[in-house]
Amino acid sequence: MSTSVSDNSLNHSFPRNELALCLAGIVLLVATGVADVALNRGMSDPVALAAAAERLHQLPATIGAWESTPGTIDLREIRMAQIAGSVRRNYRHQETGRAVTLTILCGASGPMSVHPPTACFEGVGYSLISGPTVVQITDSARQECSLNRAAFQLPDSNTEEVVRVFWGWSQDGQWQVPVNPRLTFRGLPALYKLYVVDRAFDSTDDLSQAESFLRDSLPIIRETLQRP
Repeated sequence: MSTSVSDNSLNHSFPRNELALCLAGIVLLVATGVADVALNRGMSDPVALAAAAERLHQLPATIGAWESTPGTIDLREIRMAQIAGSVRRNYRHQETGRAVTLTILCGASGPMSVHPPTACFEGVGYSLISGPTVVQITDSARQECSLNRAAFQLPDSNTEEVVRVFWGWSQDGQWQVPVNPRLTFRGLPALYKLYVVDRAFDSTDDLSQAESFLRDSLPIIRETLQRP
């Protein structure tokens, strides 16, 4: 597939319903609430949590050649997931036209460490076609991090379009994907969760827009989340 065809295929915006897929199954968090309270009892720090959430507002709307338009997260989902801070933006590369959606959530470690996107995508009719797989991303500052990657497709779709999701957790912009996030991050007053969503095609490997965005953006995200 030529570059021009690839870029044109990404010039439409993500439908709102699909942009919210990572949080569409957020109601599943309610079932884990009691366990999270028990694991993290007495470990909350409202001041630290508020400071962590505030850092998200400092994330630049433009990162290199990637320019963004704001997205939204439903207030009901924010309440149910106990999200203290969030940012959702649709970034588009001004030279290639490639597009991704970035979502970063911030909250106490218990609520933030649960609810993989596999549950919400499959809950709205998508089929998991690959992953989750742990992948290593080396960013433009030559730092490496680990993220989960999975790909989904609507059954009986007339196109080969695939929705890909990359996600991970971090306290300070150093992203991890432990086997048991709830235990690994137990007791942290604040935890970030990152999602990057793009569209690709299962017949080609040349649409690496999420990987390109992550290489460019991860140093900026890390710097933002490590500010005092």
